[in-house]
Formats: sequence, C-alpha cells, structure tokens
Amino acid sequence: MNKIAIYLLLLATPILYANPVVQTTVGTEVIAVTPVTDTTFVYAQREFKENFRDNYTDDDFQYETKTQAKNAWDRFWEAVWNFLRDLFGGGNKSEGSGIGSFLTYLVAGAVVIFAVYMIVRAILDKESVWIFGKSRKKIAIQDIDGEDIHQMDFPILIEETVQQGNYRLAIRYYYLWLLKELSEREIIQWHYDKTNSDYAYEIKKESLKKQFEYLSYVYDYSWYGEFPINESAFTKVRMAFRETLNTL
Repeated sequence: MNKIAIYLLLLATPILYANPVVQTTVGTEVIAVTPVTDTTFVYAQREFKENFRDNYTDDDFQYETKTQAKNAWDRFWEAVWNFLRDLFGGGNKSEGSGIGSFLTYLVAGAVVIFAVYMIVRAILDKESVWIFGKSRKKIAIQDIDGEDIHQMDFPILIEETVQQGNYRLAIRYYYLWLLKELSEREIIQWHYDKTNSDYAYEIKKESLKKQFEYLSYVYDYSWYGEFPINESAFTKVRMAFRETLNTL
C-alpha cells in the first residue's frame, strides 16, 4: 500500500511543479506599402548650331570690365595726387590723417585752379583778353601797319595831339613810338597782329621787360579802357615813356 502511495506521489510531482500554460493570442498588424514610382524627367537631347557662339560676341554679353588706358594727362594728375598724399600723410591711418587729407585736397584744389588759370590765360592772351581784366585788344590799330609805323614822325604827332588836349591819343602815339624804337633795335619783331604779351615775351632784359609791361598796362587802360586822362595824369605817363625811350 505504501509503495502504491509513493508511486502516485512521484507521478504527481512533475505535474505540480510544471509552468502553467497561458494561451496567448498574437495580433497581426497589416502595414500598407506604397509602390515606388520613378519620377525622373527624361530631357530630350538638344542640338546646337555650329555658329551658335557668334550670337554671344556682342557687347551685351561681355561681362569683363575693360580698363581705359591712361593718357599723359591722367598720369600727370595721378603723380600729383600721390605726391600730395605722401607729403601730407593722407594715406596713413594715424591721428593726423584727417588734417593730412584736408591739406591734400586744399593744395590739390589750388593746383587745379592755378593750372586752369594759366591755360585759360595762355589761350585768351592770343585773343588779347585777360580773364580777370578788361579787354586787351590788339596793338594793331586801323590805318597803321608794319610799314607805316617806321615812317611816322611820332614826336610831331604827339605835340599836335597834346595841343589839342587829346591825351589818350598822345599816349597811343607814345606807345607806338616805343614799339618802333624796340623794333629798330631788334629787341622785338614788329607785326601789326601781335599782342602786348607777344612783345613782352620777346624782350630778354628783365628791367626793360618790366618797364614795357607797365607802359602796356597804362596804354591798355587809357586807350581801350576809355578812362579819362587829364593833364596831370598825362604828365606822369609822358615821363614814364620818355624814361624808357632814353634807356634804349
């Protein structure tokens, strides 16, 4: 009997210690898959004409900036600017760079104004006009040419005009007399179409040139300026002309 009980106990032991059976239901998840479509666009092969490059040779298709070649005038002003910048330190980033830049522009402006003035003066002198003065007409006067000036008796003409009180005409004769003497001494070359500046340039002696320039000034403003000349003023002018004539 005991053996039977032990035997039953041994058979029941595996059943008691066995894991319980759990029924598990696994759900099935359905995943929708989108089919892949090739969307690559196929371009048709393009053909170009053999001379298609000729259509792009115009200026509208040229993107390179062409640098204009500098002429002598541009190079001159570039050198002037560089000199002024070096002189006043306009290119240095220092405390005084502002003052240096101001002085650079100031001096450059003065140089430009002076250069323009000299150019205009040189041009207008040929037309016998001063830019900052009255009209400088040509010395040549009607009825007087290169031949007549050497045949005229100016002392007699001057005395006649002085007796008539025509001092402006007397100064004119004095000036032509001076030109006659300068021409005869080959200090100048007389020509009816020359100007006062032309004659002054031909005079090499500095003291004589200054006297001539002063008398030319008096002549211009008395004759062409139409300023009234009284006897007192004429006396001073006459002394100046005689002094110059006596030094020749």
